[in-house]
Amino acid sequence: MKDLPVDVTPPDDRLYPPLAAAGLSPDPFDPIQDRASKLVDLYTLHVAVDLLRELADPGLLASGASAEELLAKGGYVAAFRPALDWLHRRAAEAGIDLRAPLPATNRAAIRAACLATDPSYVPVFALMDEAAALYPRVARGEVSGDRALLMKARLWVAYFDNGNRYYALNNRVVAIAVAARAAGAGPPRILEVGAGLGSATEALLGALPAVERYHATEPVAFFRRRAENVLRAAHPGVALDFGGLDVNGRWAEQGVPPSSQTFVIGVNVFHLARDLVATLREAFESLEPGGWLVAGEAIRPRPGVCIGLELPFQILQSYHAVETDPELRPTPGFLTAEGWTEAFRRAGFTEIALVPDAAGLRDLWEGAIPAAVCGQRPRA
Repeated sequence: MKDLPVDVTPPDDRLYPPLAAAGLSPDPFDPIQDRASKLVDLYTLHVAVDLLRELADPGLLASGASAEELLAKGGYVAAFRPALDWLHRRAAEAGIDLRAPLPATNRAAIRAACLATDPSYVPVFALMDEAAALYPRVARGEVSGDRALLMKARLWVAYFDNGNRYYALNNRVVAIAVAARAAGAGPPRILEVGAGLGSATEALLGALPAVERYHATEPVAFFRRRAENVLRAAHPGVALDFGGLDVNGRWAEQGVPPSSQTFVIGVNVFHLARDLVATLREAFESLEPGGWLVAGEAIRPRPGVCIGLELPFQILQSYHAVETDPELRPTPGFLTAEGWTEAFRRAGFTEIALVPDAAGLRDLWEGAIPAAVCGQRPRA
């Protein structure tokens, strides 16, 4: 039985020239972020192996059983099939021979190495460990992943925070992309969907000299109230308003007039849209001609490839409750660069770009690539 690797190779210096060209180096895509993110991905591999050891019948693994067979043998609920399939694929994609005894893991060593590199990653490991502890209970149908994980308020408050550099990178690329597209124009009117606890809002307000109006929407009342309290105190001079918005519904019927926004933004929201193109079209209709949709998303390197940050979300039915499409998103969750480009095109957007160029970087930056997907509503 071989041990899984604990360390990773040093950061790839080839990453930084193309990032610099996008205005994103050395902050936030720096060598520390590079190494720490790789260690998180490695940690999720060790977690996946540990969970397979706990949940999968060794004899069936040795016989080359599929995830479907493992599910049936374990007596697990049908809703757990996507999570078990993900564990199976995550290990196989890493080159682990599942027919041989599973290798030994060392999660503690990886966690220590990552936190020595960047102590701000503590909430990342808290989330991964909490989700891993829930996997067996969700498998047996004892708890709902959505209810058990999403109700951990303190966990999410710490994770969705700009002090957590792992997550803050998503907000930073969106702020940079919006600021570049707002330059030289008057103060914008901004609609943010899925604002959560307000970390992306905070990043945007810090990047723009002024806004005419900022409408932050969040369907979860606890998140929305907390964001409103924090942001109003921090930005008393900004025209902020808060409300709920179901991105899967008709936006105009929820208080978002057509052609009313300069920017629509969302960070890690649009990949959860049930009908992605229909939701993007709602964003399109809410924008004034010449307005921009900027979606901060973790970009899947290639179709179907497992990415480490998905581990907590595999036990959430809400993560899988989307319409798949062989071209846009063959699997639920995060899309590739090409998938996003095609989805924006179908929704009517032009001047479509990813900041940074995730397709050009996927051979250099391992795992998911945080990027802002940008598209403009044509002026005429």
